[in-house]
Amino acid sequence: MSEQSRLAGVTQLSAWIASREDEPAEAWAPPPGLPRGGSRRARAADDRLIDAAEPEAEAAVEPEPVDEEAARSIALRALGRRAASRQELDRTLERRDVAPEVREAVLERLETEGLVDDAQLAEDLAERLRERKHLGERGIAAELRKRGLDPAVLERPDYDDELQRAIDAAAERRRRLGSLDDETAERRLSGWLQRRGFGGATVRIAIERTRARGPRFR
Repeated sequence: MSEQSRLAGVTQLSAWIASREDEPAEAWAPPPGLPRGGSRRARAADDRLIDAAEPEAEAAVEPEPVDEEAARSIALRALGRRAASRQELDRTLERRDVAPEVREAVLERLETEGLVDDAQLAEDLAERLRERKHLGERGIAAELRKRGLDPAVLERPDYDDELQRAIDAAAERRRRLGSLDDETAERRLSGWLQRRGFGGATVRIAIERTRARGPRFR
């Protein structure tokens, strides 16, 4: 190629580049393999700007308040599973976001209908605890309070009946402690009876009444 031809080619290329610089940026085609819009980092920045410019999402729709009939249905389903105190039902309704005034109205209605009766529930529960678990009166009172019931509604306990429960419970427990020496067995038995709600005097008598007579053989 002659020097004159080479210079003509350079001049032509320079003129083409100058003409491209005058065109808007949108007219430039992206290099092969890179989508229009720049690098991934640049596109991510653009996306953030677009997101920030979008209007805020509409606030979540507030749930409709639970009316009295719906709250009553919730309470009746709870009663269908097991007998419940007024306090237990109130907590159940509270967990379902029932307003205080609606809870009060529902509970008053259930009491009027006889479906909620704390005094009767306390009596029934105390009787089951005496018969099935052989609890002392203190233990029974503690269980009632856990259910939101007042132990004061119970009739005055019969001391002889409570003592017999303690003796029966002690006798059964002693059989499980037969591998221990007397001192260890009675110390554990005393703590166990106290945790079941029997008073100190009752515990001492129950341990004495169930103590083995005569020598022990191993």
